[in-house]
Amino acid sequence: MSSERNFKLGWVTCLTENNVGTHICVRVIFATAPPDIRHEVVIFDRFPVNRELSYQGCRPSTKIKPVSIMDLKLFKIAMVGLIMVSLYSCGPKDFTCTLVGTVVDRKSDTLMLKRVNEDFRFVKIFIPVVGGKFEYKMEVKDIEAWDLTFKSEYDNGGWRPIKFFPDQRTINIELHPTDQFDKNKVLGGKCNQASLEFDNANKTQFDPRREPLHRIQDSLGKIDQIQSEEMKQVFARYQSATTEDERKAILGKADSLRKIGKELSPAMLEVEAKQKLIQKEIIDWRYAYIKKNRNLFSYSLIVYDLLNTFKDVDIQTIKAVYPDYASKYPKHPYTTLCAAVLEGNDSIRVGGKLIDFTLPDLDGNKQTLSELIKGKVALIDLWATWCGPCILESRTMAPVYNDFRDKGFTIVGVAAEFRDTKAMKQRIEKEKWPWINLVDLDQQNHIWDIYGISGSGGRIFLVDQKGVILAINPSADEVRKRLEER
Repeated sequence: MSSERNFKLGWVTCLTENNVGTHICVRVIFATAPPDIRHEVVIFDRFPVNRELSYQGCRPSTKIKPVSIMDLKLFKIAMVGLIMVSLYSCGPKDFTCTLVGTVVDRKSDTLMLKRVNEDFRFVKIFIPVVGGKFEYKMEVKDIEAWDLTFKSEYDNGGWRPIKFFPDQRTINIELHPTDQFDKNKVLGGKCNQASLEFDNANKTQFDPRREPLHRIQDSLGKIDQIQSEEMKQVFARYQSATTEDERKAILGKADSLRKIGKELSPAMLEVEAKQKLIQKEIIDWRYAYIKKNRNLFSYSLIVYDLLNTFKDVDIQTIKAVYPDYASKYPKHPYTTLCAAVLEGNDSIRVGGKLIDFTLPDLDGNKQTLSELIKGKVALIDLWATWCGPCILESRTMAPVYNDFRDKGFTIVGVAAEFRDTKAMKQRIEKEKWPWINLVDLDQQNHIWDIYGISGSGGRIFLVDQKGVILAINPSADEVRKRLEER
């Protein structure tokens, strides 16, 4: 459906709010003295539009001179330029979206609200459920995908969020118990409708083949035939381990089994092979949809795939569709995030170049990484107070730092913390780490996303004097050896 704009009394005004699709039609009304004599002209031309727009409530923006009927041709040409300028100056307006919800047959009293691409550990918004009802007003600047999750489920360690888009002023949500997840409803908004249709099409096409494999997997689980015998032995040793160093060594063995394909039993390997074939078909189907339907719902699918820890989708598949979305939504947060993550994917590897950033230290002073490590071999330690293995790794680096700190070597710690830095300060004081530590509070700077470790605790990077990455997650012994060889 086309969008209508009204030009009246020499002023541009925006009257309607419609989905503009790929073109708009323009209807022009102008007046001359006396004011009760009005000429109406309809221009049937269709002008291409490169992004979704919302016009409701726009203020008059551009003054135009009255023109006579004889000058319609010139007026029409002028209008084309005016419309194109106005399209880009009168973009989507910030608004308030009210979530109105009903919770059916469950006693949960709190919902957690976050963007889909944010970590649950950084959730700041908690919505109370009273008498089976909830309401929350969101200030919306950009249309993005959000998650609603019951806090009781998250606290119990198993949860399934419901996704929605705050793309109109009221979104109605109906939530059911976990075992009735398919009954959940999100009503209102074009993105939510697109999401529903996409999910239904996915289920119709692929569930008849997925569900039999899920049943086989469940049956294997009941008889303890998911893991290989070697992996069962590894986890048995892990449960009886008494020290952190012992547990770390055992987890290393588990990783080795995964890498050589000996993590699963023969029966489960057969199921997994069939699941991978179906998953490949789903990805092909998914990206055919994304190419055909360039909207913010599709963009959210791209972002999810890009940040997915398991990397089910090949990065080249994402790179093939990203430019069209970046062109259509140049100022959207998804475009900024994708650009940074794709840059990191190209650069953050052994032989690649470190990506620079500026973050505050614990005194609130902004520090730029490249300035802190200039001219030195450096260890960039991404860690968090909630990541036990990260802290263990950092401890092993302290002797190396003390031995080489005066020989052109330094360490810069970067912590991913949420809400405040209290726990971070306490941990650094307890460990007595002498090197500088910066903080990415509430993941505001997306450092973990850029460095390819979304959702994980941390990672260590060893770089040379020019910022070239020498090693990723090296042990303290490896770092010491490299420093001695230089």
